[in-house]
This record gives sequence, structure tokens and C-alpha cells, in this order.
Amino acid sequence: MTSLRDSLLPLRDVRFRLLWAGQSLSSVGDSVTAVALALAIVTATGSATDLGIVLAAQSIATVALMLPGGVWADRLPRRRVMVAADLVRGFAHAVMGVELVTGTVDIAHLAVLAALSGAGSAFFLPATTGLVPATVAPEHLSRANALIAIAQRGSILLGPGIATALALTVGAGWALILDALTFAASAILLGRLRLAPIPPTPHEPFLGQLAEGWAQLRRHRWYWTNLVGHSMWNLSRCVLITVGPVLAVTTLGGEIAWGTIVQGGTVGALCGALLALRLRPSRPLLVANLALALGALPLALLAAGAPAVAVAVAYGLMTGGLAFMAPLWETLVQEHIPAETLSRVSAYDWLLSIGLTPLGMALAGPLAASAGTAPTLYGAAALLAVSCLGVLLLPDIRRLGHRTGDAAPGAVRGHPVA
Repeated sequence: MTSLRDSLLPLRDVRFRLLWAGQSLSSVGDSVTAVALALAIVTATGSATDLGIVLAAQSIATVALMLPGGVWADRLPRRRVMVAADLVRGFAHAVMGVELVTGTVDIAHLAVLAALSGAGSAFFLPATTGLVPATVAPEHLSRANALIAIAQRGSILLGPGIATALALTVGAGWALILDALTFAASAILLGRLRLAPIPPTPHEPFLGQLAEGWAQLRRHRWYWTNLVGHSMWNLSRCVLITVGPVLAVTTLGGEIAWGTIVQGGTVGALCGALLALRLRPSRPLLVANLALALGALPLALLAAGAPAVAVAVAYGLMTGGLAFMAPLWETLVQEHIPAETLSRVSAYDWLLSIGLTPLGMALAGPLAASAGTAPTLYGAAALLAVSCLGVLLLPDIRRLGHRTGDAAPGAVRGHPVA
């Protein structure tokens, strides 16, 4: 286990400080918007369908444009792509906020603006994966990814409280305007970022660059097999967050039961990110998949009718495992994938990992209604556990290590807890 002082070494580099500060502000703004937008739409229309339309528009735009976003993030300076994406998302959220402040709740307008914001995310996310390695020394890369994860998970604790306070006092629209300001601040910080110039590479045709990214991903068996597990993890999580609330409210004690479970997940996610900052396993994929497999616990406990507190603890382990795994995964990808194709490969990563999520959200409820709630939850738990643990049968996944040297002094070395 590394010391706290060593864990914060990436922040000594002004390049990473600028990136991290912008990401932290933007993450808080995003978490505020997620709650404020839901409150605004449900309060104004009383329709969960209207909220679903807006959220679906944002999600579909992100998924649809992820691959083009990855290509352009490899073609252009990634910093510029991220600045442009921040400005687009800031504009979209500012207009949404102004509409809500003026008392206008037009679902069609909000859906279009949400799709514009989702399009910005499709370009921003692959560019971020490619930019982080350029802001820190190679030996600090894993800690840098963990610090970004802490900012993201910590924002989940702050955002709902800020959004609720603004919604109850000055109105939910001002929460979206606040988010727009965080995007502007992120763009300003990124604009101040100075990186060593990357030698220009010949521009291949767009489809050729897409094909090159796919070929690069297929070249690494450890990569694409893990993405199958990630996709199944997200698919199983859809069952938890759609069937779970209904079961918790009806059988475990009402709305407070589901609130307790969600809060357990929030705390667990932050703890997992903090743990990732201090530990650097020598066999990261082995440890990462064991951590992800913890996601089967809340599904199984819900199916078994366990008390809400027990499910909350299990959900904390699930989100904690994900938060611990994410920086390990990001670091491995950044170390093993060539820098010139990193954003394209990352775009495929995002697409394959979350591509089935809309389908899972749509099918989880009908499946539970036809097959039964408990069998659906048990099935999702089995799917998650088998997909995460099954990849460990491959020796290259069990043995893959970091390229920037052995584990940091004092780090856990090959002793995962089964």
C-alpha cells in the first residue's frame, strides 16, 4: 500500500492538475444535472415517460456517435476536441436551464438539447482516455486514473444535495445553469493545458481508421474478452436498477429502503476509488475481475428477500468493486494500446461496454413480469458472476501486468482476496 503522499504525486504536475480540476468541476455539475433535470420534468409533467424520453435521447446520441468521436480524437489534438465538447455540452445545458427558469418545459426541446449534450460526451470520453497519459509520468499513470475516479465518485455524494437545495430554493433550472458554468470552467482549464506536440500522422480514410481501431482491439485477447464481461456486467446492472426499486419499495420497507440501498452504493463507490489510489496489484486484471464479480451479491440478496441494510452493504461492494476496477482498467489500456490509436480503441471499449444498456433497461421489467422477479434477479446475478469470473480461465488475463514496471513499493503483489 502506497503512502498518501505518494498517492498524490500526479497532482504535482501542473498539466494533470489542470485536467483533474476541470474533470472534478464537470463531474459535480453532471451529478447536479442528473437529479435536477429529473426533479424539473417530473414536477412539471408528472410523467416518468417524459423523463425517459429525454434521458434516452442523450444516451442514444452518445452511443451512436462514440465511434466517430474516437476517430476524431485520434485525428485532432485531443485537448481541442475536449474543449469543443465541453463548450457544446455547456451550451446545451445552459439553454435547458434558461428554459426551465422561464417556466418552459418542452419535452421535445429538452430531448434535442439532451441529445446535443450526449453528442458532446461521445467526443469527450474517448479523448480523455487518450489525453491522461500525456499529462503525467508513466509511473504515475495508475494513480492519476484513480484520482480522476475519486473526483467522479465524490461528485455523486455532492451533486444530489446541491441539486435538491437549488430545486427547492431558486429552481431546478439554475442547477443546469450551474452545470453549464462547470463545463465552461473545464474548457478554460483545458485551454491552459500545454502538452508536447505530437508528430502529425497521415490521415487515412475515416472507415480505414475505424477498421484500424477494431483490428487493434482484436489483437489483444485480454481486451476483447474482458469487454464481453463488462457488457454483461452492465446488462445485469440494468436488472438491479429497474427491478430493484420496485422490489425494495413493495417488500423491504418502502421508499426509504431503496434510498438506503442507493446510499450504500454511493459510499461504496467512493471507498473503492480511494482504495484504487493506494493499491496497485501486480496482476491487475485478476484483481479487477474479482472486484467486478462482487456485483452479483446485491442481485442475489434482493432475490432472496434479505433486509435492506444487507442489500445496501452488498450494493456498496458492487459499486466499490467497479470504482476500484475502473482505474486499473484505464491504466492497462493506456499502457498496452498505442497512443495514436488509443481514442479509437477507447470508443469501441465504451460502445461495447454500454451498448446493451438501453436494451437491458427496456427488457428487465417485462422479463421480471413474465419469469418472476426472483428468477430474473438470480439469473442476472449468475450472468454477472460467470462472465466476470469466466475470463479468468484465460492465462494471459490472469498474468497480465503493468508495462511501466512492477507494482509500486509496498503495493499488493498478487494476493487478491477471492
